Amino acid sequence: MLVRLSALPDREAALAALEDIFFLSTLRKDFASAAERADFFRTWTGWYVERAPDDVWFALDGDGAILGYLTGCKDSAGAVDLARIIPKYEVFADRFAAFPAHLHVNVRPSYRDRGIGRALVDAYAEDCRADGLPGVHLVTAVFARNVDFYQRAGFIDATQRGPLLFLGRHLR
Repeated sequence: MLVRLSALPDREAALAALEDIFFLSTLRKDFASAAERADFFRTWTGWYVERAPDDVWFALDGDGAILGYLTGCKDSAGAVDLARIIPKYEVFADRFAAFPAHLHVNVRPSYRDRGIGRALVDAYAEDCRADGLPGVHLVTAVFARNVDFYQRAGFIDATQRGPLLFLGRHLR
C-alpha cells in the first residue's frame, strides 16, 4: 500500500522509519558527531518533510510496516530555498522546465528488487502527470548502483555533467 505522509496517522513513527531507511541506504556511514549526522539527514530530507508533505510517499506492508519512501518536489525551479540546502542543486537547472519535478527514493535493503521502489516512483510520476507536469527527474552519480533501476523505470533522458547524472522521465 502506498500512502502520503500527510495521510498517515502516526507522523512521528513514519519519520523515524524514513530516517532508519535513509541511513541504511546512504553510502555515508561515518559522522564526527550526532549533530553532524542529524544535519546530514536534515539536508537530504528536512525540506521535503516540512514543505512538501503531500509529496512524501511511503510503501507499507499489510501490517503497516514501512518498507520504503519517496520524497519529491513538484517545482524544482521554484524551490529556491532547497537550492541553498542541497549541494549542487542548480547544476541541472536548465533541465527543470522540461522536468520540473524531482524525487529521491529509498527502500529497506531486505525489500529491494520486489517492485516497491518502482511502485513509489510510478505513483509519484502519475501524481505529477495528473497535475499537468511534463516530466520528473532525479540526479545521481554516473556510476551509482541505482542508474539501471531508474532507466528501467523510464528515466531515459540523460545528461551527464562531471560525476553527476541527470535522468528525466517524460510524463506526457
